[in-house]
Amino acid sequence: MQDLTRTVRVVLANRVWTWLRRTRIQRRRPFVHDVKRALALRPRGGVFRDALQLQSVSTCMAVTWTARPVHPWDRRLPGSEQEHGFATQCLKDVDAAITRMFARFEIVESIDVDVLHPISRATILTGRVSRADFLSTARMSVPMRLKMAGLAYEFGRGGLQPIPRRLESSTFLTTSA
Repeated sequence: MQDLTRTVRVVLANRVWTWLRRTRIQRRRPFVHDVKRALALRPRGGVFRDALQLQSVSTCMAVTWTARPVHPWDRRLPGSEQEHGFATQCLKDVDAAITRMFARFEIVESIDVDVLHPISRATILTGRVSRADFLSTARMSVPMRLKMAGLAYEFGRGGLQPIPRRLESSTFLTTSA
């Protein structure tokens, strides 16, 4: 009886997984179709197959946020313990945020991440994370997962150290706090 129950569970799980994979692909199709329609210019007279051919499409999100400060209960700890706790919590927060963004925005293929220190506002973590790289590192520890996924950060004396921010000439939507 238990073998039959396990077999039924496995079959149902496989069907659900196949359905989820299929719906994720179908959600991206309208986006690609819209891009192709935007590239479909009116043909010029006398020119056969005169159209712009789509080679690739990328969807990238850029997000910058400020890390959470040290928990009020931990403010009486020695400075080194506070910084270690802050760094650990910051990396866990980044991992959770990226996981949730990829789950929420299925069309996004990569995310540009910048995390700012809560006091100095210096960049303490930066990089571009692709969905495929992030999902392939699911079984690693959080610090190694973030490094392997493409994020740069430095541990040093006093926890996470400021690092140079990536310079890009893109226009981003910003919100004022």
